[in-house]
Amino acid sequence: MLRKFFWSFEDLGWNLKCRYGFWLHGPYGLARVIEKMPFRYIVKYLRKYGAAVSDTTRIERGLIIQRPDAARPFKNLILREGSFVGYKAILDLSQPVVFEEYAGIGGFCQVWTHQTTTLIPPCPENRGPVTLKRNAICYSGVIVSPGVTIGENARVGACSLVNKDVEADTFVGGVPAKLVSTLKS
Repeated sequence: MLRKFFWSFEDLGWNLKCRYGFWLHGPYGLARVIEKMPFRYIVKYLRKYGAAVSDTTRIERGLIIQRPDAARPFKNLILREGSFVGYKAILDLSQPVVFEEYAGIGGFCQVWTHQTTTLIPPCPENRGPVTLKRNAICYSGVIVSPGVTIGENARVGACSLVNKDVEADTFVGGVPAKLVSTLKS
């Protein structure tokens, strides 16, 4: 009983921090508050500001969000049933990021939906949504480039760079990621 009281009091504090951060610094201020928030409140506040997140999603503390939308900061984030986002993961929300059922990324992973192709003005960008299909897993330190789809039941080895689509039921790894083996169903 006492624990629930303190959790509701703590929740009120995080609500005020989110409102204040969004009001004062815009979507980046809100993203900074989410980064510091305990994991038990992250799903609630991602939903409140536009994300579609399942109740069974697990998001570790330290989620870093890049390029949130001005009006609905997290509208491009879709995390379905049983999905997982590891500690200090970076999610770029320029385009949709979709984790289907039971898909996940480990700690320190980066999911990018935009990439600057040159530093010479006007600085064109490659943009594209990123999708992790059902049961796809990226282990720690993986970097996913814009426009990539990681197939169903696929695995990406730690510290890999995924710059092309990954086929279903495969294990890839390396920089850039290449086929290591085919997984048996």
